[in-house]
Amino acid sequence: MFGIFFPTVRWLARLTSVGIAGTFVLLMIGEFVSPHSGPPTHFIEWFGIALMVTAVVATVLAWRWELPCALIALAALASFVALIRMNRYGPIYVAALPNLLFIIDWVGRRLIPGRPSIA
Repeated sequence: MFGIFFPTVRWLARLTSVGIAGTFVLLMIGEFVSPHSGPPTHFIEWFGIALMVTAVVATVLAWRWELPCALIALAALASFVALIRMNRYGPIYVAALPNLLFIIDWVGRRLIPGRPSIA
């Protein structure tokens, strides 16, 4: 019944995680090469950067450790939202998507009988 669903979810999570990590790296490189504002001056700004780096690294590491890394990434994103005021949260929702997919895949591999643990 779930023959193609969970492998699709797994690869969709992996592809979106690579896309998010690549976009984040390009944004960071662009900000170092041609800064649009001055460097962070307050502790909260540095902490926000650290939370985003944590979220992106955990999202990539979720390829190997789906549940713990996806939960770490979601916790980092939630902390970022609680800490930093933003006008639009669309990018945060997009960054959370692969982690939710990793969790769906992890749950599916462990709770659905007859599904192989490795796809």
